[in-house]
Amino acid sequence: MNLGLLHAADGFAMAMVVILVLSLGMIASLGIAIYRNGKRHENEVEKLLEELRRREEEEEQQQTHPTPPAGTEPREPWEKEPDWWKK
Repeated sequence: MNLGLLHAADGFAMAMVVILVLSLGMIASLGIAIYRNGKRHENEVEKLLEELRRREEEEEQQQTHPTPPAGTEPREPWEKEPDWWKK
């Protein structure tokens, strides 16, 4: 095919068709990559819900433990005893 025989408008039209085909091919390949990548990963929402269920179960188990004697005030596990400095 001799390029000298083509009219300038025909060359421009063919170049536009080639650019259009390449653009649509890139968009299609990106869409396929996104679809395949989405199917491969586990659902993050399900992981978070499972973690919340486990935390709720742990809290329920902690609440079933006996409470300290009535003479002492309830305190968090990270708090020291009130007279720690006397020791």
